[in-house]
Amino acid sequence: MEKKEKKKKGKKKWFIIGGIAIVIIGFVVIMNMMNAQNITMPVNVTQALNGDITQTVESSGTVASEEKKVYFAQVNGKVNSLNVTAGANVKAGENVVSYDLESLESELKKVELEAKANSYGIDATVTGLNESQRKSSEAAANYDEAVKYVAHYNECVGQINAQLSKANELSGQAAALQAEIKELEAKLVAKPESEKLKDKLEKKQDELKKVNKEQEKYNVAELQSALEVCSGDLAEYKARKDQYEAAKEADPSIGSQKAQQSALKEVSRLTAETAQENFRKAQNGVVIDFNGIVSSVDVAEGQTVTEGTPLFTLESLEKVKAAISVSKYDLEKIAIGQKAKVSINGKEYDGTLSAINKIAQANQSGTPMVNVDIHIENPDDNIFLGIEAKVSLETAKKEKTLMIPVECVNSDMNGDFCWIVVDGIVTRREIETGISTDTYMEVLSGLNEGDKVVTDMTVALEEGMEVMPVEESAGENGEEANTTAVSE
Repeated sequence: MEKKEKKKKGKKKWFIIGGIAIVIIGFVVIMNMMNAQNITMPVNVTQALNGDITQTVESSGTVASEEKKVYFAQVNGKVNSLNVTAGANVKAGENVVSYDLESLESELKKVELEAKANSYGIDATVTGLNESQRKSSEAAANYDEAVKYVAHYNECVGQINAQLSKANELSGQAAALQAEIKELEAKLVAKPESEKLKDKLEKKQDELKKVNKEQEKYNVAELQSALEVCSGDLAEYKARKDQYEAAKEADPSIGSQKAQQSALKEVSRLTAETAQENFRKAQNGVVIDFNGIVSSVDVAEGQTVTEGTPLFTLESLEKVKAAISVSKYDLEKIAIGQKAKVSINGKEYDGTLSAINKIAQANQSGTPMVNVDIHIENPDDNIFLGIEAKVSLETAKKEKTLMIPVECVNSDMNGDFCWIVVDGIVTRREIETGISTDTYMEVLSGLNEGDKVVTDMTVALEEGMEVMPVEESAGENGEEANTTAVSE
């Protein structure tokens, strides 16, 4: 069988080559005959015309939701009931998940009791720390007072000692004078006529009177009694000073300890509040936020979950898009806000280009493609997520613009050009092109409306060649066509 197929393919190949050769030979024969008979070669032409042209990018993709939400468990607990299944339609406000409240309520009471017990212990600790601070402050005040009294009684003792010293000094002076007087009186008994001794005795007696008079200022007994009292008070306040000095030094860590206790109390309070909030969440269950379809379910009834466990995924059917991919050649044509027509399940919808992904991804052929989202303006019950969508994206539109068939446009190193026929003579025209469709190319400059443009590209044309133009009809007012740029 393989040999027969190869033989058939070989015959077919030679048949095609032979056919091409016959056409070429026939063309050469006709040309020679025409030249021999001076017959002008006919070429097909069409007029450059004004019309409307719309450029589009054609692609296909998949219908997807624009609003997608994964619902997570709000609490640690057991799923009591789960009223959703994959593929099910749900409405906003439906309560679809409930938790085992009995175990959660028991846990809540436990947490609240622990918080209360912790609060009592913390309050007691803080009270003790406050009392220590109070005693320290009181001792500091008493210390300052003791320091003042110590200074006072030191001064008092010093003054009394100074007076006693003076009294003792006067007493010594009086005793010395009395001894001198006694000695002079003895000498005067021996020499009663001596005036010198009399004068000296009189002076000493006068000095003694002065000393005695000075001594009267000091009551030694009272001073000694006062010294005893002041010395006793001084000793007492010195002892108090030493006692308060030790007590006034507050524990430097008390401030940190109080801050720690305050933080522990706040943690305990927050833990209790969190448990209360979790219980309220569990009581409310899981409520649907928007109308949609459940695309996946990740848990089952009776399953114990932790906070943050995925429960199910909800996707909107009211906010949908066609997710397509475009190649790098189409990127320069597309922009946010462009309008599109989206065909889904045999029905057409209006669309708007809403997002262009900035990261290209290779398709199955390895070609880098950019993901593009087309928002569907008027979705209905005919739309299903995941089915194919065909998109015709309008990338540019010109009205009453000059255009020619795409096959008329040629390119070389100098740019775009086309052949036109003027009075039966072939002329090359350099042109500037704009947007294009499958069938037409916009001409921005280089041609005028009504110019006869050669459409027959099978003929070897040269500047100045004489031809017979055969005009083709271009469609009324220039047909509106779409691009062939189909993204993979």
